[in-house]
Amino acid sequence: MRDIEVTEVRVKLASEDDEKLLGYCSVTLNNAFVIKDLKIIQGDGSPFVAMPSRKITDKCTRCGYKNHLRAKFCNECGAKLPVNRAETDARGRAKLHFDLVHPIRGEVREYVHQKIVEAYAAEVARVRAGGAPTDLDEG
Repeated sequence: MRDIEVTEVRVKLASEDDEKLLGYCSVTLNNAFVIKDLKIIQGDGSPFVAMPSRKITDKCTRCGYKNHLRAKFCNECGAKLPVNRAETDARGRAKLHFDLVHPIRGEVREYVHQKIVEAYAAEVARVRAGGAPTDLDEG
């Protein structure tokens, strides 16, 4: 990976109350570009990295206000919204979010994923050894 280099990963561990969400992180590429709000999530066998995303919205047919696809009523006028407004993916699951940032090439995704999982493991070990949890907004 010579064109993209992960030059820094900052990890903030999630509270132990959440079984799936392991933490959040920010990634710096080539000492020049920062991506924030990536999530480290416990998958079936190992952690995976979810890119920053935004909820998909659609407009109320009555007033035109944007509402999230799971909303049952318009947040502006109170009109009842149709159910199942979301498109579905190949497995039939509703598409409720879209990635704001994501790698295009598979090898870049794997490289960034590996660096984040390594940083997560190092942060877990550091905190277990008595270190203070990282604040992603520092520095």
